[in-house]
Amino acid sequence: MSSVGEERPSVGLMVEDLGLRWEHDRAFTVARPHGMPAYLFVRFHSHMTVRTAAGVVAAGPEDCLLYDPTFPQWYRGAEGGFADDWLHVCGPRMPELIRLYQIPMNEILRPRETEFVTPIFEAVNRELRRREPLWRESVSLLVESLFVELARQLLRQGPNALTPAEAARVGGFRSIRMQVHDQMQKPWRVAEMARLANLSPSRFAVLYLRLLGTSPMEDLIHARLRRARALLTDERLSIREVADRTGFGSVCHFARLFRKHVGCAPSDSRRRRLAGEVDLSDASDERSDTAPAEHSNLTQGRIARRGRSRGQRRGVQ
Repeated sequence: MSSVGEERPSVGLMVEDLGLRWEHDRAFTVARPHGMPAYLFVRFHSHMTVRTAAGVVAAGPEDCLLYDPTFPQWYRGAEGGFADDWLHVCGPRMPELIRLYQIPMNEILRPRETEFVTPIFEAVNRELRRREPLWRESVSLLVESLFVELARQLLRQGPNALTPAEAARVGGFRSIRMQVHDQMQKPWRVAEMARLANLSPSRFAVLYLRLLGTSPMEDLIHARLRRARALLTDERLSIREVADRTGFGSVCHFARLFRKHVGCAPSDSRRRRLAGEVDLSDASDERSDTAPAEHSNLTQGRIARRGRSRGQRRGVQ
């Protein structure tokens, strides 16, 4: 009887490299006049100037881009340095996948939301590091799930497409969300978020749901839970300290919400992760069921298959 490894199916998608929240200094510019041997998927976290099929255009935080291998690649930060997520992927499945899911290439993509990118990138990175049996097949499926979700978010702009006035507000609401999530330890309320937009709490909540696809407080709760799951891997932090750092206010409140959304107690999640067991939190987040929390197992928020010094990283993304 042949083993699974001997009868391994062909792998349609292969990841050459990836980076999550990769930070670049003011002098850095991605410039490949002849493209590269792989497709490049990018999610921006900064305001950018980008070359596309329509010419050089502006892009903002959470905008995405898929370059095909032959297209001249060029982008840089519009205000100095920039941060982005990026993925080099190749394989015989890519052309078919792009056609099947009708994903535009070489142009700025503005999905309804991009929260799905981080957990999928982390899951891919975990597979690349551990190289457990069938890891190539797992990576291929994860990358396809990335493009499935991207296509889904782009399709959501169809029947329920935003009006021009609503679309003009998306960038501002994304900036507010980033500010709130970056300061998640604060006891945020919808009224305080609404003041950042100079709107009433009720109007802000309606627009937030319309523009970002979730309510302000649910969005914040899931961001806090993702951050909490990352902090739980640090044994130096008590459960109370994790609760304080993520803005839950009390250990009881934290434990209740964690169990409700993740399916286990914070202490159980910590034990499973540190023991290298399958963690229920890897598959229980209502917003993302593919991989663990944002920034888990990262060093200063950076992730890559091959470690590089700052000098070695320049020009390779």
